[in-house]
Amino acid sequence: MHLRPAEPSDFSATASISVDAFWDDELYAYTNVWREKYPEHLRDHFLRQHRLRYWSAGYVFHIAVTDEGDVGHFPGQGEKVVGYAIWQRRGTSQTAKRWQKQTPWALLEQTLLEASNYYYDLVRADKSLDYNRLHLFTSEATQDFDAIPEMWKLRNLCVDPKFQRRGIGSMMIQWGQEQAQKERCPIGLESSTMARKTYQKNGFRVYGNTYYRDSLSIDVPMFIWEPSGMEGEWGMQGEK
Repeated sequence: MHLRPAEPSDFSATASISVDAFWDDELYAYTNVWREKYPEHLRDHFLRQHRLRYWSAGYVFHIAVTDEGDVGHFPGQGEKVVGYAIWQRRGTSQTAKRWQKQTPWALLEQTLLEASNYYYDLVRADKSLDYNRLHLFTSEATQDFDAIPEMWKLRNLCVDPKFQRRGIGSMMIQWGQEQAQKERCPIGLESSTMARKTYQKNGFRVYGNTYYRDSLSIDVPMFIWEPSGMEGEWGMQGEK
């Protein structure tokens, strides 16, 4: 397996992987209640999300692909996309700004995709989604690492279920850890239930909770990873 930068031609594969990997995720089970009837609508959600984040300033999109000799790689088929990670560099430092540079073409693509997504949501075109539940969930969201001005945020991490437990997730996390170590800033993320052990195994600690609603029974913990020698510098959510 190896990592490489994603290309627009990869998004069909990453969207399909997302449907398989997140089908039973507690958040999508709550918001996309009609996904069994409209699975293609859930897939289209991921496809639109990946396109937008690929073109948006400050985002870094990597995919994991198979090599010759890997289990599940068939001779002559070419590389197979088996996972992806989407990172966002947040902050106003000169280091952050270097990651946030954007070409005029990318800005145009981002603007058009944002407009398309706005219209898509306006007409409630995603038939797999309960928009009222989504609004309830997002309207009660707590602050998202607002106390940490400079950081890498892992926005999405996904591995094809058929290729899980092979260290692919850890390999993709390592890229961000190397960058954060160089830049002396932390990594933040929100985790699903299924992924928590992966992050803890890779040195992340619980920072707080982004969402917690007794009525919804949804708990999404915030995790943080800190560069060597800076452990504990960023405290816990809500500390002064």
